[in-house]
Amino acid sequence: MHRQERDYRKPRLVFFQWDHQPNANAAGYLLLHMQQQAKCLGTHFDVVVVNHDCDYAEICDRYEPDLTLFESGYRSHGSCRIKITNTRAHAEIPKLGLHNADPWCDRRAGFLSDMQQWGIETYFAIGTMTPKYMPELKDNLFVWANFIDPDVYRDYGQQKIIPVTLTGQVYGLYPWRQKVLPLIQDHYPCLVSPQHSYQSKLAAQLLSGEAYARVLNASFIVPTCGTQAGEVVRKHFEIPGANACLVTERTAAVEAAGFVDMENCVFADDRDVVERLEYLFARPDEMQRITAAGHELVHSRHTLKHRPQIYQWFVLKKGLKPGERIIQTRPFGDLSKVDSGSRRANVHIVGKASDRELLRHGDMLLWQGRIEDAKHCYTRCQEYVSYLPEAKFRLAICALQEGNPDQAYTLLVDLVEITMIDYGAADPDPVEWAYLLLALACKGDLEQARKLQDFYPALSHGELRRVRSVLKRTALDEEPRHAQDRKSIHRLPERNDTEWLAWCADILERCRQPDLSAALRISAPAGHGRSTASRGFRSDLDWRRRFYSFVDSMMTKLHLGKLKPNVPPLPEFRYLQQLTRGLVPQSHRTALRRLKVALFGSPP
Repeated sequence: MHRQERDYRKPRLVFFQWDHQPNANAAGYLLLHMQQQAKCLGTHFDVVVVNHDCDYAEICDRYEPDLTLFESGYRSHGSCRIKITNTRAHAEIPKLGLHNADPWCDRRAGFLSDMQQWGIETYFAIGTMTPKYMPELKDNLFVWANFIDPDVYRDYGQQKIIPVTLTGQVYGLYPWRQKVLPLIQDHYPCLVSPQHSYQSKLAAQLLSGEAYARVLNASFIVPTCGTQAGEVVRKHFEIPGANACLVTERTAAVEAAGFVDMENCVFADDRDVVERLEYLFARPDEMQRITAAGHELVHSRHTLKHRPQIYQWFVLKKGLKPGERIIQTRPFGDLSKVDSGSRRANVHIVGKASDRELLRHGDMLLWQGRIEDAKHCYTRCQEYVSYLPEAKFRLAICALQEGNPDQAYTLLVDLVEITMIDYGAADPDPVEWAYLLLALACKGDLEQARKLQDFYPALSHGELRRVRSVLKRTALDEEPRHAQDRKSIHRLPERNDTEWLAWCADILERCRQPDLSAALRISAPAGHGRSTASRGFRSDLDWRRRFYSFVDSMMTKLHLGKLKPNVPPLPEFRYLQQLTRGLVPQSHRTALRRLKVALFGSPP
């Protein structure tokens, strides 16, 4: 259909969404969530969902969109990330990124890599707390918060026969539930939903959709919380949306959504939850009043009809004049435009996230030199989120400062693997990569670090330039700068180059690399000195490294570069396993035979 023939009542949006269909056989409600997102967008757009590998230019030529939206950063093991090529085509079509994941997710580095690769500079997130976890994006990051589908979550008129329904996960990420739910179970009859992981086949047996909404509708009380980050999750809206009384933790995000204690919900914790429930069950009329008010709040402010922010951005962007910019003054609020010189800016929730508080305190201790105390804070973060990248990264810094480069290297390899192998990004977080190279130097593997420093040639960041200057023995101001540095999920203390080099020299000395440490101290900042080998330098790679390097070079010589894994040819990155995975499909068996012949000769 040509643009001039199109019905102009709605602009067309192409939504590049992951293939979430595999979740239909596991956590089916995840698939429903993704379908509801498309339905929400359909309120204002003519939506075309593309959830398969594709060429961006070809898709734009076919559908002629007015706006494109790219889902990224998702973590579910069931969903399949799609590959999109040629994304720099059709520069006239505005593009948006959608961070469709938890704010603390360990795929954030992959999200930032995707955005850089696709040329996207404006982002929406479903998490109200996401700006706190990716502060570098704050000026161009808007919230498209969770919501309900009112066709599913509504008052079905069910007779209320369930005193309390308990649903959702209960582990370290949910400290409020860990404390509160056992107390409720000890005092009241409860309908308890089992806890199955997203990818488990047993998750298919969990209630979802209308069946789940009807159970909520038949319940008097349903508690939930927003994780250790104080987030607003779907359950905060699903429970009152289905006309049940919401009992929850008081957080800044929940209050920003309009919830008020004993007016449209009940705020409680482990100290008073039993007492508050006793009060409500003794006063059914008051419970009914609170329930009805919660139902009204959600259906008047938090359904898919109340999430126009992406459409608002599109309309504002079209009419944006030079010297104007777009802001969002409330996480659930509308977008508007202001003059660039205005002091008004995006207003994000200033709430308490337990892991952020521990990181902040740990950082203060770390830079005071109290390493053991800092490690305690970072380890406690992992009790909430075991895979939290900021905690792992800081523990690696602690290991370097303790003179344990092997432990630091292992932690940093794990972080890079998650982004490059598990997620499949084009390049790693620049700060993680920089410190992985530094850890190699601290291990005495300076030659390997030098070989890898330009493995991702487009990767640019201030910390990476500093580490490269140490490896190359060049002045910092001679390191090439890109037009725009890659954004990182990590925030480091501000130090000038001289301070950083002094710190780096101290790290190298603690890691028993005195020659390189002394060279840095003499040339702070580093100059054009003669390359000095570090004590303990391992000039000979072990046989596996040599073999992997040979395989990698043969792949290039045989013009099979597209099949190579996007990680260094090292055993630490499971290079051979990743290579085999790419070669096993039928379409690549010819390439595999060519490689075998090149390595081992023709069969007799």
